[in-house]
Amino acid sequence: MSILSPVRDILFVCLCGLIYRIFRNRRKRLLPLPPGLLRWPILGNALSMPLTYAHIYYKRLGKRLGSKFFYMEAVGQPFLIINDYRVAQDLLEERSAFYSSRPQFQMTTEVIGLKRFFLLMPYGDGWRNHRRVFRQYFDPKSLPRDQEKQLDFVRKSLLPNLFAAPKESREHVANCVGGLILSMTYGLPVKTRHDQLVRFAEKTFNNLAAATAPGKYLVNIIPQLRFLPEWFPGAGFKRVARGILQDLDKLREEPYQATLDAMDEGAIQNCLVSENVEKLRNAPDFDNRIAEVKEVARAIFAAGFESTTGNIMTFILAMLLNHDVQRQAQSEIDSVLGPERLPTFSDIRDLPYFSAVIKEVLRWNPIAPIGVPHLTTDEDVYDGYYIPKDCIVMSNIHAMLHDEKIFPDPEKFDPGRFIKNRDMANDDLLNPIDVVFGFGRRVCPGSHLAISMLEITAASILCLFDILPALDTQGKPIDVVPEFTPASITSHPLPFKFTFSPRKGKDVESLLSEYMNVKYV
Repeated sequence: MSILSPVRDILFVCLCGLIYRIFRNRRKRLLPLPPGLLRWPILGNALSMPLTYAHIYYKRLGKRLGSKFFYMEAVGQPFLIINDYRVAQDLLEERSAFYSSRPQFQMTTEVIGLKRFFLLMPYGDGWRNHRRVFRQYFDPKSLPRDQEKQLDFVRKSLLPNLFAAPKESREHVANCVGGLILSMTYGLPVKTRHDQLVRFAEKTFNNLAAATAPGKYLVNIIPQLRFLPEWFPGAGFKRVARGILQDLDKLREEPYQATLDAMDEGAIQNCLVSENVEKLRNAPDFDNRIAEVKEVARAIFAAGFESTTGNIMTFILAMLLNHDVQRQAQSEIDSVLGPERLPTFSDIRDLPYFSAVIKEVLRWNPIAPIGVPHLTTDEDVYDGYYIPKDCIVMSNIHAMLHDEKIFPDPEKFDPGRFIKNRDMANDDLLNPIDVVFGFGRRVCPGSHLAISMLEITAASILCLFDILPALDTQGKPIDVVPEFTPASITSHPLPFKFTFSPRKGKDVESLLSEYMNVKYV
């Protein structure tokens, strides 16, 4: 038998496979792109992509186009915007193999140079290693350990400060949340007021969140701008990037070194860094693996601080604007706790209306309204439309949770929508917790920590305080119109006037007596 015969057969099979692949890809490309705006030559839709309140613009654009998802382009970069929960599930969950990577945010990864940031890393082994570091320490099975620390910070830091200095409430929330995260990550003692490391980290990561937002800097829409020299008019974003990188480097190294010093002195609490240092101490690849730990530790503050402080401040704003909701939640808490104790985590399951309030907080102002963008790693076809490879996919969480067909009168803050038969959870309604933390393989791995902290903080505040309007110089209540950050990957309430007042009939000072005057947690 001639050796040419099997070779010829192999070549024939390969040729057939190649023809099939070419035909299949050609057939895909012959399909229409999803609905979208008219695109200009070269620029595409770059001039139509919003720099502020992108989630609101895209929700309205989807209605105008009559589509739950639509297509845009900016200088050749394809974008798919999803306004519907089911579509997000179909693509980001069911087809997660193609939709789990991240785009390279030009300002963040290229201009600042932050290429190993856990939240923004492309899908692959590096990202898996970072996620593994996080999940091994912050496994949901370890939540009771972390809740103990959460309760410590709420009772020793937040509540006494709200009682003693209610006018500085926003700073107290930030110091409590930031201190908790730094304590869980680095095991360092944190000042209950005005901790300098917390303040520095907050400033740095607020700047980073703004840099990551799709519309804050034009370079995120037109990537070619990154090649401009720093002295060129309009290239001021490069000077901003240099300052952010210096601060990020400092946050990666200095707290880590402080943890090592405390370990040497035998004065360290259990934390992510200390546990990994001990575990990896004799590993032959210690330097490489501890570098991953340092990167993950730094990223934890960025992700956890932004989401948790934003959710707590949204809760406070919602209670300020909805006194009837505040009173009903307080009444339920009082019926379970009585007058002589503070809430614990075991109480939450007995508070259905309060739990509905938490869901409505997450729905009313989702903390990441446009999500963290995904990136397609292959071509796809969905609902008869062609979706190209390397397409940036934005899940408009705001649009999903403000869908009038699911949530009538979506701008209204109404926890009752999550209640049926007066005291039971309405499980038939889309749960915001299933939406706000993302989709598929890139769902937030710390969502259980964020929800837990929001619940115990909110329950503790309602137990002890009334959230009331601030008064003007004539003693009249100051009206508050809810406004949120316009150009950031996260949505925080803009500063608003309010005050905390100890509730009548509650001996707040006595309930907090053992926690007053604590200087460090």
